[in-house]
Amino acid sequence: MSVDSRAFLCGDITTLTGFLFLIAATLVTSCFGLVLKSAHHTGRNPVAVGSLNYIIGAVLTALALFFDPDWSWSLMTVLIGGVTGVFYVVAFWFLVRALMEGGVAITLALVRLSVLIPILCSIFIWSEIPNFAQTVGIGVVCIALPFLSLGVGQAADKTLKGTVWMVGALFITTGMCHLSPKVFSEMAPQSQMSLYLFSLFSVAAIMSILYIRFKPVQVRRNDYGYGLLQGVINVTGTWLLVITLKLLPGTIVFPVSSALGLVVTTSAAVLIWKEKIRRPAYVGIGLTFIALILVNSK
Repeated sequence: MSVDSRAFLCGDITTLTGFLFLIAATLVTSCFGLVLKSAHHTGRNPVAVGSLNYIIGAVLTALALFFDPDWSWSLMTVLIGGVTGVFYVVAFWFLVRALMEGGVAITLALVRLSVLIPILCSIFIWSEIPNFAQTVGIGVVCIALPFLSLGVGQAADKTLKGTVWMVGALFITTGMCHLSPKVFSEMAPQSQMSLYLFSLFSVAAIMSILYIRFKPVQVRRNDYGYGLLQGVINVTGTWLLVITLKLLPGTIVFPVSSALGLVVTTSAAVLIWKEKIRRPAYVGIGLTFIALILVNSK
């Protein structure tokens, strides 16, 4: 086998492995929203569950760091993780506020479209230039996301009562949450994964504890199970996403994971909670599959 053949084969194996991790990361991160939705449907307090999730995440990542013999101190990794922890919690607060004000469809569309931030950063900062077919695929994804967000649930949806800053803050904070794993994957070695995750969730946990204490937020016994489950999902999903970004460019990972994740949550909403699916969702699902074919082209 020639050197070029071996290089081609290794590239194909890396790409295949990356897409397998991408599918796994998408499925796991999709479960985060599904657990939060289930908590709301079963009478749990979503704010309490979300806060507990970060506290559980801090405990889990502290254990991972303790049992990781290869971790090393890095101020850069701690800063990336710590700043991300702030964005995680603030984005969650904005998300809950927006959902409580009734702008469900608009909120979900904003959250999904915020992947434009890491996509643009991948192109202009890290020079991950997609080919023509992939560029078209990314565009198709951006078109599909609003269709998917608006295609499930009640036909009528209130508009967000917040001002422009509220909409902008939700878009920016969720976009920064998406961007963080890419920043870490580019600026730190994978051996510092446990330190990154611990820094992220410990800062988020401290903010959550202060929020629960001074808001105050009532945490009931039946909230803990959902908080534990969501914490495991959150840590695992972040870990899988960072590994995926080591193997695939962000211009592929972010649009595919966002659109495919919406297909998963839409399907779950219909099958589990019997929510009505409208024509926009079918259009969005069809566009997503077209986009998946395009972004996988070479």
